[in-house]
Amino acid sequence: MRIGMATTDFERDYGQALSAGEIISKIKDAGYDCVQFSFSSIAEAEYTPQPDFDIPPVISAAAVNAAMRACESKGIAVSSVNGTANLCSADKKVRAEAVRRVIALLPAAAALGSPIVTLCSGTRSRISMWTHHPGNRAPDAFADCVESMKAVAEAAERADITLAIETEASNIVDTPVVARAVLDAVSSPRLKMILDPANLFRAGEARRENVRARLDEAFAAFGADIVLAHGKDIREGDGIDFCAAGEGIVDFTYMAAKLREARYGGDMIVHGVYDESDMPRAFAYIDSIFNS
Repeated sequence: MRIGMATTDFERDYGQALSAGEIISKIKDAGYDCVQFSFSSIAEAEYTPQPDFDIPPVISAAAVNAAMRACESKGIAVSSVNGTANLCSADKKVRAEAVRRVIALLPAAAALGSPIVTLCSGTRSRISMWTHHPGNRAPDAFADCVESMKAVAEAAERADITLAIETEASNIVDTPVVARAVLDAVSSPRLKMILDPANLFRAGEARRENVRARLDEAFAAFGADIVLAHGKDIREGDGIDFCAAGEGIVDFTYMAAKLREARYGGDMIVHGVYDESDMPRAFAYIDSIFNS
């Protein structure tokens, strides 16, 4: 299994994004084979952070070319491209713009050779895409999410790109059960799932004794639809405290066994490291489990 790194783990240095070449070089030097790439990460995209969009309003040819050159020069494959935007905002204009940005991203993903664009199912919160809102449970929020997903899935079918969502405690799709409901409602062969084990816990649920049950629930709900796996961990506690793989409660050995049972043949993207000095250790840890 190829082990990759998410470019979003590279924090901006005093507000200044690194270049594509700098980020990809760091990923290569830490031992990784592939990448989950986000245009919001690189200086060439000239992205300004926004609460509802992690996709720049325009993906320039310069940004695409910089990413292509960086990955090709280091022999790093692009496993997926981030298409995170608030697809279920309570503001109809925001939803429309989110759909537009995801669709506009598809040609850039194809140019990078990525078969997958990752999505955010969204939230009713206007603070950020990663903030919970009680309205997420309302039927109209689910309906808006499905409507947006259908629109981007139709475009993805034409572009021959697979879209992938994941459970997020702060989003509409916050459990495997809701994930299954969204997949069934959209009913597109181009909408699939990411398995991120750390994202299977909501506040108050991150307990070691819950880990295998949460993984079992996820595989029962959408195991056959997993197209990308994440190597992110979570610390035990009452809140949501993500950490590098091997520093929390996730049983990655059990996860590896479940992926093998599901005949998963995709990549593993390490995510949630943030401290560059720990990236080689995280790679070695995940590699020893998934490629042993």
